[in-house]
Amino acid sequence: MSAHEQTCGVVLAGGRSSRMGRDKAALRMPDGETFLEHALALLGDLPLQEVRVSGMRPGGVPDPVADLGPIGGLCGVARITSADSLLVIPVDMPLLSPAQLYPLLQAGRQSGRACYFGHFYLPLWLPLNAPVYDFLEEAVSGAGPNSIRALLARADALSLPLTDGDAAFHNINTPADYALHCTTGQSVTAVPGGHSFISL
Repeated sequence: MSAHEQTCGVVLAGGRSSRMGRDKAALRMPDGETFLEHALALLGDLPLQEVRVSGMRPGGVPDPVADLGPIGGLCGVARITSADSLLVIPVDMPLLSPAQLYPLLQAGRQSGRACYFGHFYLPLWLPLNAPVYDFLEEAVSGAGPNSIRALLARADALSLPLTDGDAAFHNINTPADYALHCTTGQSVTAVPGGHSFISL
């Protein structure tokens, strides 16, 4: 098994989708795939040990504590995977492609540090080392912060330069965002710090 294949791909699909008004994982791409199917196929094209879905849904990994956002999801997957790192994408970034994810995977494996692009905290390569495990367990027990920002600070994360603009990192958060994506293949707004349900 190569070094890359010791990484577990994770689709964060446990959010409430409150701004959308319906489950974003079930939204359809222009080709008919759901957002979740699209995200799973995207990770499936990469050299990963396994791919997991975070969220209370069929085949998903439930959060150990409800309503804790992505940190709860990451902790749930970290507890069950035998991989030594995670490659994490949100379900609502349909413009992501291997052009972003493979360099992220490579940079993480080479540096050994958590890696993300620019000021977008997702997608994320995350080593499952002692500081990260400790942070996640403290967060779900209520003994520590539960934000991605705090996790990246604890993990001494590396921000990678954006080489091809930021369009791929835009979230689909609202019906208007989704309508634009369906008609033009674009997204409306990039959320600084990444995903709309991240607690910053």
